[in-house]
Amino acid sequence: MRRLFIALAASVLLLAGCGSGGVKPLALVASSNQSIGVGTQRVMFALIDPESDRFLAAPDRDASLELRDENGSPIGTYRMEFVWTLPEVRGLYVARLEIPAAGTYQATIDADGLSTAGPVGLVAFEDPALIQPGETAPQSETRTSAQYPDLPIITSDPDPDPAMYEVSVAEAVSDGTPAVIVFATPAFCVSETCGPLLDQVKVLRPDYPGVDFVHVEIYEDLQVESFEDLTTVPATEEWGLPSEPWVFVVDESGLVTASFEGAASDAELRAAIDAALP
Repeated sequence: MRRLFIALAASVLLLAGCGSGGVKPLALVASSNQSIGVGTQRVMFALIDPESDRFLAAPDRDASLELRDENGSPIGTYRMEFVWTLPEVRGLYVARLEIPAAGTYQATIDADGLSTAGPVGLVAFEDPALIQPGETAPQSETRTSAQYPDLPIITSDPDPDPAMYEVSVAEAVSDGTPAVIVFATPAFCVSETCGPLLDQVKVLRPDYPGVDFVHVEIYEDLQVESFEDLTTVPATEEWGLPSEPWVFVVDESGLVTASFEGAASDAELRAAIDAALP
């Protein structure tokens, strides 16, 4: 599995700050390379001040995106939602785009108080390796607390929720109940967003007693002395992960109904889980 994002997008997540009116922002696609498919796609974007490398996205700055094909013909205009990548520190914009076919597209972004950003190119793939909504969830055999009662062996979360290690992914996606699967590595996450996203899901879990919640640690040998010696768990390949963290929502029939990369609002997560309930 490639480490988090393409290099450009990874660097975006490590920037911070707010911009001011009149700045000519740089737009960047912050979603992972080869994670964008055809149909409705959740795509993350960053707005950067190229002179200071500061983030320009902000919760009180409305933004919209215009999508065009590679020839410049308009496809649609979409409202963007701000999401924190690190709570109260920095964030990105999210747009749900309708991608008609595999190919290269152009996006321009208009945000309050800023000049138009872009165009920035994005590529959509006919059959991304990443498991997409509408596909059957892989029945990955992941480690559980029954096998490893000492949770630090199977999770780098410093404050793990024991309920998220009671069943494997294979059990969660095949037992006839909805499931929320979180792939995250709080201790080794390049983007620094694994811990915050996992914590968000942990807070939501008690509100959904009929749903299986599973945290899958990205690495299987957490006690190694060197970061370079870490080995990814097989489930990351089975789900086609190009990055971390990811959250997948699965319905009672075992179909993936939603996925979130990097960061998500509570409203997004709740809406996706609610939609998967029988």
